[in-house]
Amino acid sequence: MGRVALFLAIASAGCLTLSAQSTKPPPRGDAEIWTETQVAMPINKPVSIVLLGVIRFGRNVSRPVNERIGAGVSFKAGKYLTLFPFYLRVASQPTPTSHSTEDRITLEAAVKFPAGRFTIGDRNRVEFHIHHPAPNFIQYRNRIQLEHPVKLGKVEVSGYVADEVFYDSIAKAWIRNRIFVGASRKINQHFTLELYYVRQNDGHSRPGDINALGTTFKFHL
Repeated sequence: MGRVALFLAIASAGCLTLSAQSTKPPPRGDAEIWTETQVAMPINKPVSIVLLGVIRFGRNVSRPVNERIGAGVSFKAGKYLTLFPFYLRVASQPTPTSHSTEDRITLEAAVKFPAGRFTIGDRNRVEFHIHHPAPNFIQYRNRIQLEHPVKLGKVEVSGYVADEVFYDSIAKAWIRNRIFVGASRKINQHFTLELYYVRQNDGHSRPGDINALGTTFKFHL
């Protein structure tokens, strides 16, 4: 009888431990690495088909937490305006207990123009998130960017700072802010490399406060 009581006590303690672990809230912050590849295939001078692939490593850079693949069509509408509708299939697993997929349709309009030695960019996105599991939602994103050439020894790069804000249809609020510091360099006529640091603050998501190092590989065929 004593052995049975001891076994029940140990089993109960184990269940309580598992229950405590399962109810532990996800972390507020994370350290991540973001990688993106873009392949642009011109149809004619103003129109290109663009293939997109993204992998983000999170949970303190221990495993992939976000994967995206998709495609779109980029239209040069005049000297300064680019229109870019595109589709992404997204898989996300930011925590061990949070897994989702979505079909994302994005309508993008980006303006970029010179101002002396600076270049000013204003990118606007409307994203339709068809989320599995529900609910579906819409987000509006606006990113303002300021670029300036920077000399690193004999190499010149295009350094930039940027700020991006997110409005969410479910929260009915501005939920997220990202600040970027980075640089890009055109290696040749077919390849541009971009490196950056991003700080994200988001009080509605977990993890929402993220520090990430990012790379973007841009190929122009």
